[in-house]
Amino acid sequence: MKRPLACVLASLFVASVAHAEPKKPTAPIAPTVKKPIKVVKPLVLQCPDLSASIDFSIGYRTGPHTGHVNIYGKVKNVGGVAYESGPNQQTALLYEIVPGAQPRLVARQAFQNVPPGAEVVVRFGRAWNASSPAEGEFPPTYQLVIAFDPDIRRDGNPKNDDCNASNDIRERSGAEINALLSQR
Repeated sequence: MKRPLACVLASLFVASVAHAEPKKPTAPIAPTVKKPIKVVKPLVLQCPDLSASIDFSIGYRTGPHTGHVNIYGKVKNVGGVAYESGPNQQTALLYEIVPGAQPRLVARQAFQNVPPGAEVVVRFGRAWNASSPAEGEFPPTYQLVIAFDPDIRRDGNPKNDDCNASNDIRERSGAEINALLSQR
């Protein structure tokens, strides 16, 4: 019973495929002319915007996993307007944060006026041993904080009002120093 039913179904399928209409060719698609893409300039805020960043470098090597390293905290005005302020109203603070300990201030730099694109740099140098537990296994983290006087927004000077507070603190792991020391 199953075999004759399967034969009937198979012959119906073959017959329906044999009588199917072939696909009609479609009209060719006309080429389109593409307009050149406009280059969009990045948005530059038209206000002072101090931004914190941290860079590492090897001053010199003393062995395969050891050396003297430099930690640079940079405060850059990424805004489109000069930052103009009075003396001692702002400071760049560089902290070393060792796991399980309180943050330690390792460098500071007071600054005053920062034109657009200019940087203020604070540097901390130290010996580093990537094979020791203190630096290799549990490396410290470095944090740069742009600290302002508490009343700086109320001093009547809009030229020292940082318009983007979200980039005033940056952290970077000392594990990246280990990676630098492992490069040859």
